Amino acid sequence: MATTDSPPTGGYQPSDQLRDCLAAWKKALEETEPKAREALEEGIAQELRDDRQLTLNVLAQHLPWTAEMLRLLMAGRDVPPRERHRQTEGEPVVYKLSERLRDLLADWNLAVSDEKKARASLEQCIADELKAHRVLTNAEIAEHLPWSQEQVRVIARAHDVPRRRKRGSDHKLIEENGVPKAVTVPYDWYVQQPGADPGIARR
Repeated sequence: MATTDSPPTGGYQPSDQLRDCLAAWKKALEETEPKAREALEEGIAQELRDDRQLTLNVLAQHLPWTAEMLRLLMAGRDVPPRERHRQTEGEPVVYKLSERLRDLLADWNLAVSDEKKARASLEQCIADELKAHRVLTNAEIAEHLPWSQEQVRVIARAHDVPRRRKRGSDHKLIEENGVPKAVTVPYDWYVQQPGADPGIARR
């Protein structure tokens, strides 16, 4: 992988690969998964409309949500009240998911899995970008992402990205009456310099 110790000319711009990974993740997160979940929730509502004796407790045994969560999800979907099973109707039928609902559940699970894979690919792209540009800071790349620089730092650590080196602009000039008196430098930068005194502790 090609690397550079100089800031990208004209300011940092994400690579095409990073842009593609970001677009793929956003599509999975904002379009594919929500559509699949909406279809699943409507399928659940239809299941309850078709079988008025089907209780939320029974249905929840076949879904990744509790009965209380299903009650909240079904609000406003015109699901009729549940009816009790009467003894005169004989033994209650053991409920099984309809083929339609099984397919909708499978589609949603696939969408969730695809979103997780797309995010993993995006995080790998971010790590590759940081490794390719050694002076690129977490804050600079975060400006092009929907995350804070702290989240970028977490991603970088998870992918063994070398710590960012401080730039000269992080050095602070101390003046007295307009006359330069001293310069403060980042501790992490100082200890990497030849001849640095290891006895100087971080404050």
